[in-house]
Amino acid sequence: MPITTNVEKGTPSAMSAPSATSTTPSLNSPNATVIGDNSVPFIPATLTVTNLQYEITVKEQLKDGEKKSLFKKVPNVQRALLSNIGAKATPGRVLAIMGPSGSGKTTILDLLADRQARNIGKIQGDILLNDVPIKEYGSIRKRLVGYVTQEDDFIEILTVMETLTFAAKMRLPRSMSNKDKIARVHAVMQELNLTHIKDTKVGGTVVRGISGGEKRRVTIGIELLSSPSVLLLDEPTSGLSSTDALNVANTIKELARKGRTVILTVHQPRSDIYELFDDLLLLSQGKVVYFGKAQSAATYFEGLGHEAPVGWNVADYFLDLITLHQGDSSSTTTNEDFAKKYADYLATNPGAYLTQLTKEHQSTSEKIERDALLNQIKKAYTSEYAATTFTQTMLITQRSLTNLARHPIIFQASFVIHIIFALVIGSLFSGLQDRPEMGATSFNKSIALFFITSFLATMTFSAMPQFIIERSLFLRERAAGMYRTSSYFMAKTIVETLSYTVLSIIFVVIVYYLIGLHGSLIYYFVSVAVFVNVALSLIAAIGAGAANAEVGTSILSLLNTMAMLFSGFIVIRPDIPRGWIWAFWASYYQWAFAGMLDNEFSDGSVKGAATLVYFGMNQVEWLTKWRAVLILVGYYIFFRLMGLMLLLSKRA
Repeated sequence: MPITTNVEKGTPSAMSAPSATSTTPSLNSPNATVIGDNSVPFIPATLTVTNLQYEITVKEQLKDGEKKSLFKKVPNVQRALLSNIGAKATPGRVLAIMGPSGSGKTTILDLLADRQARNIGKIQGDILLNDVPIKEYGSIRKRLVGYVTQEDDFIEILTVMETLTFAAKMRLPRSMSNKDKIARVHAVMQELNLTHIKDTKVGGTVVRGISGGEKRRVTIGIELLSSPSVLLLDEPTSGLSSTDALNVANTIKELARKGRTVILTVHQPRSDIYELFDDLLLLSQGKVVYFGKAQSAATYFEGLGHEAPVGWNVADYFLDLITLHQGDSSSTTTNEDFAKKYADYLATNPGAYLTQLTKEHQSTSEKIERDALLNQIKKAYTSEYAATTFTQTMLITQRSLTNLARHPIIFQASFVIHIIFALVIGSLFSGLQDRPEMGATSFNKSIALFFITSFLATMTFSAMPQFIIERSLFLRERAAGMYRTSSYFMAKTIVETLSYTVLSIIFVVIVYYLIGLHGSLIYYFVSVAVFVNVALSLIAAIGAGAANAEVGTSILSLLNTMAMLFSGFIVIRPDIPRGWIWAFWASYYQWAFAGMLDNEFSDGSVKGAATLVYFGMNQVEWLTKWRAVLILVGYYIFFRLMGLMLLLSKRA
């Protein structure tokens, strides 16, 4: 049962969705979420799409028999992904968008949610929310239109309750107390039947957690927290078992019954799921071939001479029929232009479903009431983001630290591996004798310092896959309007810097005493910690821009190998050819190695002086160990800023 709302005392409201019997809640209705002294209500909304067209710029396709030439420039052409789309979604009903792959289903959803990320193209036509252009709602349109993506991206180590609580603190207004936000989380879990698993970890590739259907309901729950008027879902049943898919579909149907406007894309639903749809928009190559009541679609196609065979799933039949006839109409006489036939049907049939819907508008009383509710939302959300930048940073930092502490691989395994390899490297070089052919140089310690830098830089490689995973989550959450890119960047910088600094210090303490180093221990702490964070920042920058973990790891391996080759140890600086000297000065390895050489061998001893001469340190008098650290700090800042710029350029 939903928690009731006491408006006078401002106690928490559990549900902001309207009841099934009323699609227009009043200002004093218990369907509004009370936030302190203000009310952020649910607003029933109609979403109308009129003459929507979307074009992108692509390279012109080669003609049959034409070969691609490196010397011939291929001209750009405009390609229409959507053409003259018209549809209307109303409160209390589920509108399903179906069509073969490439028909434009997800493109429509992206445009409705203002997330056309893959290609920024030219948009024409109107998208109206309650007869008002959706762009006019400004930043609060993300509060009014929720978008449930196909991917379920989560921090797998967090529980369902923790996942939803994080989203609630990010998305609900600042004026709402934490107690009220937690009450809202419990209400959403109850609505989606998630209460019994609230303390179960979400899970993922490493940690076992909840089922696929339950994950999808958690994803829906994150959007429901702010009680959107319109709920968009991209393939909500994709990748689920038949039972989970039906459960999710029933949940979506129930959300619509309570007065929400629900629009979803689906490829080929089973018959019992199709029965849950109220309206259907069928697409073929970006054009409408049918829009109307889902249960009337079979009758419409029968009128065109295409009757579904007895016992067939009509959804399968529609897609087979459309796919069969969506080729090039000039190539065969069997093709039918269903989009043209539907356009003719609209033009000649005044009783068409879309024609009747477009005649319906808000009454004056409904408009006045909904405007009043909208003003309440605007007062509750006074800025683009519900939480302040500081709050966003702290919440992301807290979540990252929790993930770090609980995850069996991210920190715990790294902690053990650093200790093990510190013992291995320390014991290996503790008994290594200087080579006679190296003269008076201290070969054993210099090679030990190089292996320390190489191991520490290479150990950060394991962070790349996690960076890519978290980037996907970041893009989804940022697109939903949860937080700023700068807040995420600051939080991740804090957590990564602190965690890898701790690992570096532990590593240094072990190898320092086992090898018998004599330089300043404090300097080793500082230089190694800075160097490791430079390597990690490089990974963060690559991870922000790489297409996937495989590409990122390949780029990182190349850059790390180059930095290692020109570190000044494998080939000492005096022996590096002039044409490659730039790579020596660009290598972040060499600054760390040079600083540690100076720290260890500037003791006035014969061996120390000979070692510095061998590596050419006596020829660079301006380079002191602390200046080397400052240069590494510069690399750290540069790579971090590069990562920030790449994150800012990414679109969900």
